Amino acid sequence: MVNLLPFMGHQGSPGQQGMSQIGLGMAIAASMVVLTMLQQFLFNHFSGYLERCLRKLVSSMDPYVHIRFSEDSTDSSGPKNYEAYAAIETYLSSKCSAQAPRLKANSVRDINAPVLCVDDGEGVSDEFDGVTVWWHLGKEKDQGDVYRGSRNNRKQNRYYALTFRKRNRKMVVGEYLRHVMEEGKAVAASNRQLKLYSNSSSEHGAYWDYIMDFDHPANFETLAMEKEKKEDIIDDLIRFSTGRDYYRRIGKPWKRGYLLHGPPGTGKSTMIAAMANLLSYDVYDLELTAVRSNAALKRLLNRTPCNSMLVIEDVDCSSKITNQREKYDKDDGKTVKNILEKVTLSGLLNCVDGLFSANEGGRLMVFTTNNVEALDSALLRRGRMDKHVEMTYCGFEAFRILARNYLGIEHHELFGKIEVLLNESSITPADVAESLIARRGKGEDCGEECLKKLIEALEKKGEGENGWM
Repeated sequence: MVNLLPFMGHQGSPGQQGMSQIGLGMAIAASMVVLTMLQQFLFNHFSGYLERCLRKLVSSMDPYVHIRFSEDSTDSSGPKNYEAYAAIETYLSSKCSAQAPRLKANSVRDINAPVLCVDDGEGVSDEFDGVTVWWHLGKEKDQGDVYRGSRNNRKQNRYYALTFRKRNRKMVVGEYLRHVMEEGKAVAASNRQLKLYSNSSSEHGAYWDYIMDFDHPANFETLAMEKEKKEDIIDDLIRFSTGRDYYRRIGKPWKRGYLLHGPPGTGKSTMIAAMANLLSYDVYDLELTAVRSNAALKRLLNRTPCNSMLVIEDVDCSSKITNQREKYDKDDGKTVKNILEKVTLSGLLNCVDGLFSANEGGRLMVFTTNNVEALDSALLRRGRMDKHVEMTYCGFEAFRILARNYLGIEHHELFGKIEVLLNESSITPADVAESLIARRGKGEDCGEECLKKLIEALEKKGEGENGWM
């Protein structure tokens, strides 16, 4: 008989060893899971605290203070920094040419040599009242735009970083920065070159694009308009541009709206140029049809600096919202909102005269139209279009200004006949100017010939003939 006791005595050893190894593996796996969960728990709850502690530690060891001035703010709820950025750039333009190894050159009208500014990634130092500070021009990176393959559709935001020692913080923040802002604005004013901007839109938002230097020669002295009317407009503009404290005292936003209305060719665009030159305001030409939404319109106005002119030409044609707020279905009596365009009249009104309109001071808004009756009455009221200026057909006083401008003639025997014809016909200053500028020959005085040509055109107008010239 086979002895089974030895075998039975060793029967449990391999099984127990396998079970022990499995149990050990399970214990290790469970421990790793617990440790991972504990690590994740601790990281989620204490990582922010540890990061703050590390930053505080590093900051306490750093003897310098860093302040950033961005070219623009991507946060629509935050303040706009463009004016501070522009003042800093202007101020540093006089400091950078002797220090920075790489510069960028900006051409300025009436200045032979280009204006040199710090290039991206470069820095310069400045000294004020015995204290040295350092400026650096950087450019923010937007990885999201690169990932979507649309880097070119969005401008990279630049910024100036100011660095100084902590012990000089009070003086730099309180005195030096005020000095930079005042000096930068003073330099910009002394070399003022007006600029023309226009709006553009993309999937990322709405922006102002620089178009060109605004070098229109129009002024009120050469503007074909009655003297009394011009003086009234000039006085109103001067009182507005210098009335910041007055507007604040009476509790009214420092802004003013102009409506220039009249037939085509009566000088509305020339009036805009004369107003911009009088006040030295940059012109921001707003095309409503290029704005995708009310929010985009608000962002555009938020990016419009103070002491500037916002222009919406042919407002009766650029957007049907100016005459349509809601439609009423006569069949069922229900109100149907007109959504022909994404920008609504209420959105436009809010930007012109709502709470949002008070975000910046010194803004002059100018609207033009050929057909004032086509505009909604809510847009025409005072507070939105404060001053209505009718651009009329050419009268005799306006003609005399044009004759002086184009022909250098103050008085002529044909003026009497022209005055009678002007009172009997409707002709625009643009048509009168076309007759006066149509000189024949070179170097000969053909003023009388041009006056006779104008008389012929006026007689045709009076007879009701079609065609011109």
